[in-house]
Amino acid sequence: MRELTVRISFTKHSLGSVKKENGRFLLARNPAGAVTFLASWHNANMRFAAQILGRHQDEVGKILWDIAVDATVKRDSWFRRYYAVTGSARQRYVLHESFVPGQVVGINCVVPAAISDDDFWQLMQLAGRYKGLSPARPGEFGNFEVVSIRPRRALASDQGTQADTEAGLKQKGPETLPVSQAPSER
Repeated sequence: MRELTVRISFTKHSLGSVKKENGRFLLARNPAGAVTFLASWHNANMRFAAQILGRHQDEVGKILWDIAVDATVKRDSWFRRYYAVTGSARQRYVLHESFVPGQVVGINCVVPAAISDDDFWQLMQLAGRYKGLSPARPGEFGNFEVVSIRPRRALASDQGTQADTEAGLKQKGPETLPVSQAPSER
């Protein structure tokens, strides 16, 4: 298994679905304030993509997804979604907080070794083209293209020896800082 970061660029707005008292819909967030996409959405998309690709139907269920999305919502990201009122000729709209087309976000995951990087890229491309990631109206909004797939963490051999990596951090605690950033060295 390997930990990857997938960067995707939305081609359609990805709309929020958490309704607030002012009638606006926001993107869901975790307690730390990061936007979240549920792992079940990724799982459903990847099962669909594996069926289209004709490979990895069993392996895609073993992918582990981080629900926190690596992105910030832009200030001007409100999307007006129009709808018809039943029994009336008038149209109304609701405002959705959204990721806008062209915005690049990161999604972290752990992928089984049986799925190559090329196959994972194809699976993500298919999922983005046909299903997308949108809390509100998935399949209609939230379509995306894959920009890059890269390892989430550099290998220890790329950073020096394992001893150097472990020695770079002090003991765990609220005042812990990496040795290279200790206040006396700034």
